[in-house]
Amino acid sequence: MKKIILSLTVVLAFALTSDAQTRKGTVLLGAGSNLTETAWSDLAITPKVGYFVQDGVAIGALINFDTHNSTSESIELNSSLAELGVFARYYVSNNLFTEIQLSSLNRSTETVEYIEHAGTQATQDGLPVFNPDGTPVWVVAPSEGNEIIEAADKTMNFALGLGYTIVWREHFAIEPFVNLVFMNGERKSYDSDNYIVNSEDLKGTDFNLGVNFSLFF
Repeated sequence: MKKIILSLTVVLAFALTSDAQTRKGTVLLGAGSNLTETAWSDLAITPKVGYFVQDGVAIGALINFDTHNSTSESIELNSSLAELGVFARYYVSNNLFTEIQLSSLNRSTETVEYIEHAGTQATQDGLPVFNPDGTPVWVVAPSEGNEIIEAADKTMNFALGLGYTIVWREHFAIEPFVNLVFMNGERKSYDSDNYIVNSEDLKGTDFNLGVNFSLFF
C-alpha cells in the first residue's frame, strides 16, 4: 500500500499544473538544446529569458555566444557561434504551450587542409614566358602545404514549436518540445584552388526535437 501511495505521489508531482508559474508578472529563465542529430557531447545550450505579460502569455529574448579554440598541426583554429532572437509563448492549457521564435544565427568554423596550387605561368602573345635559365616566370608561383580554411553560415530562422511543461519542486520545470524551423541565409566557403570565396544561398526547413530546462520566479 505504501508503495502505491508513493508511486501516485511521484506521478502527481510530475503532473503538477504550471498555472502558478505562468501568471502575469512571472519571470522565465531557461536554457534549451536541440537533440535531433546531435551527440550529447556536442549539445549547444541556448539561454533565454522571458516575462509573462499576462496569464499564460510570455515574451522574451534569447542570446547565445560561444567560441571554441583548438590546435591542429600546431595551428590554432577558432570556431564561433552567435545567435540573437526573440520569442513569444502561449499556454494553450495549463501545461501545453505553443511558441514562435525569430533569430539571427552566425556560425564560423576553421579547419586545416593540405592544399596544392598548380600556379599560373606568365604569358606573352599567348606563349609561356621563361627565365634565361629556362625556369618558368610565374604570376602565381606553385605552392603546397597546410592552410586554414574558414566556412561561415549566416541565416535568419523562424521557428514554430509545441512543448509541454513538467513542473518539479514548484519553480523548476523540464520542457520537452518539437519545432519546425524555416531558415534563409547564405553560406560562404573558401575555394583554395581559385583563391576566391564562394557564396551560396542557404534555405530549408528542419524538424527538431529538444528539451528546455526552465526556472519560474
